[in-house]
Amino acid sequence: MSTSRRTPARRTRFRKLATLLLGALTSLMLMLTGGTAHAAGGVSLPGDESPHVSAGMEWWYITGHLSGKDLLGKTHSYGFETLINRVDGLSTAPVATIYNGNFAIADLTRGTYTSTKSLYSIGPDSVPAGGGFSVNAGTIHIDGKNRVNHFSGGFSDASYVFGTMTASQSTPAALHGNAGTIGYGPFGTSGYYSETNLKVNGTLFDHGMPVLVTGTAWLDHQWGNWTPGQGGWEWYSLQLSNNTQYMLYFIRDANGNYVETIGTRVNADGTTTNLPAAQLSRTTTATWKSPNTGITYPVASTVNIPGGTLSVTPQLVNQEVWSSLIPQGNYWEGTATVAGTINGQAVTGMAYAEVIPFIDMPGHGYVWQSVKDLLGL
Repeated sequence: MSTSRRTPARRTRFRKLATLLLGALTSLMLMLTGGTAHAAGGVSLPGDESPHVSAGMEWWYITGHLSGKDLLGKTHSYGFETLINRVDGLSTAPVATIYNGNFAIADLTRGTYTSTKSLYSIGPDSVPAGGGFSVNAGTIHIDGKNRVNHFSGGFSDASYVFGTMTASQSTPAALHGNAGTIGYGPFGTSGYYSETNLKVNGTLFDHGMPVLVTGTAWLDHQWGNWTPGQGGWEWYSLQLSNNTQYMLYFIRDANGNYVETIGTRVNADGTTTNLPAAQLSRTTTATWKSPNTGITYPVASTVNIPGGTLSVTPQLVNQEVWSSLIPQGNYWEGTATVAGTINGQAVTGMAYAEVIPFIDMPGHGYVWQSVKDLLGL
């Protein structure tokens, strides 16, 4: 057997060939899809709970607040995030799709935070008959249908592991924007709904000790083929003491300018009201610089909504989901408390706040650039 090294000229020819191949594949895909596809209006559940074969990226995630007692009677409190991203920028679905999982626990009793964003599975899409979803990434599993959801999994060192958890609500899911389609400024549109008032119960194994926990949670499901570009956002899920919930979404372009603002108020009976963008704003009140990535995050803020002002304060400042192996897409996702007034009435509550400081919006161009980076083109 003989081996050979590529000469500079051969490397140049290889890169040119790879570039031409990528360009041809891109053109073919755009011809087949009619250009950059966006989410269609009129979300219908439970059908749209399932994976969308035409979407370049899609995610389901549950964040929430738990408390309970262990076998010794000690009380524990936690915030948690369990997320699965579905990535199909190379249009290989439904045969082979990448599923990436993120998992995080804010242990408020210990005052510690642990996260991972490197859980992967590759396999065919599973679309349950009659709607709903059942997705896996590494040790993480999430499934749901008609506002009854289950999730499980944890860290590989078994420091925190969920048994089968149940998160359900009786009120309807909240369809954001225009019947479940929201704008993304220059990045296109997205399908988006939430289950905003989930009641949770199950067992969290805390360093081997079972803790029977209950609490409240929020599920988001979003999908689309975004127009490639650079941007970021701040996002809030607010669950208030007056039995209303708010979703607030502030989307930025590459220059940090807000290009789209979306807000939904979810009333006690589950009906929704779209909030005028002109009446929504946010102001940073405290920042935190990550020792892991050097990113400075706006971790505390004041948000203005129709009829009121709310302060959102993190329960821990260090709630960054990051990886040195996968540096793209590091972000801050944190459990927080809420206090303020709405229509002259004092309210309190719990929240999750998300800060995406910078991201290449994951359209098909984003995937091609990732492949080119891999090839050194």
